[in-house]
Amino acid sequence: MKLKNVFCCCCISLFVLSGCAKDSPQTPMAAIQQQLTEMEGYTCLATLTRTSNKGETSYETRQSYRKDGAYRLEILSPETVAGNYTVFDGKTVCQYNPKMQERIVYDVAPSKQRNALFLGNFLENYLQSEGVSIESAALDESRCTVLEAIIPSDDPSMASEKLWIDNETLLPVRLIIYDADGAECLRLDYTSFTYNPHFDENLFEIPA
Repeated sequence: MKLKNVFCCCCISLFVLSGCAKDSPQTPMAAIQQQLTEMEGYTCLATLTRTSNKGETSYETRQSYRKDGAYRLEILSPETVAGNYTVFDGKTVCQYNPKMQERIVYDVAPSKQRNALFLGNFLENYLQSEGVSIESAALDESRCTVLEAIIPSDDPSMASEKLWIDNETLLPVRLIIYDADGAECLRLDYTSFTYNPHFDENLFEIPA
């Protein structure tokens, strides 16, 4: 079943179970549903924060993602790692370090862990999760809808995730990945987000 059809069925079931048998285009969830199912790709700027027993480390990043799974992740700061990027064309990954002037290219199988920072991967996990939840929450003085998903992985450092979406703008606000103990390990705070941009045809190509 196509992603769009599965997502629609999932949302309809949740509303029936909660006693809301009828939905309307004006409800936040209906608008969010439409926006996400029509998403062909996106670009964004986001602060990535990694949390470990050594503390927190933050990076400014730029993401580009296409519905077929191709993506590009660039690190903008701090200066020590600025210019590093990873690009995936659907079959091959290329990691580039400008200071070393080195590219590492290798064929890979699909990986939930590697793709965890991208919204398309969250949607797949959300639709496959049992007992998914939808809730409202206040975040940064705005009302958000929070979607929760289980990450199908044997890695205890990546067990579940939550996505906050602004009810008015329909833009993602925050994505958090939790470990098996419920502790936050990765957080993306989106500073800008554009649905369905025009991608340069060479953006996801692996350099020769």
